[in-house]
Amino acid sequence: MNKKIANHIKLLISSLIPIFIGPILIHFGGIKETYTLTILGVIVCICAVVMIFMSLFGIITELFKK
Repeated sequence: MNKKIANHIKLLISSLIPIFIGPILIHFGGIKETYTLTILGVIVCICAVVMIFMSLFGIITELFKK
């Protein structure tokens, strides 16, 4: 396996952390009615989605490189 593909897979696996933390923060922000936790949770979720797209795009680029 190529080292670049391995790095992108590690990024994909590490994106699991913000995938779970983001909704938890949004939930706690809704319970306590604090907008800072809700906004922080949304930002964490957006970061998770960006990490997923970056890693998948990198893996696909490395697999189909000529």
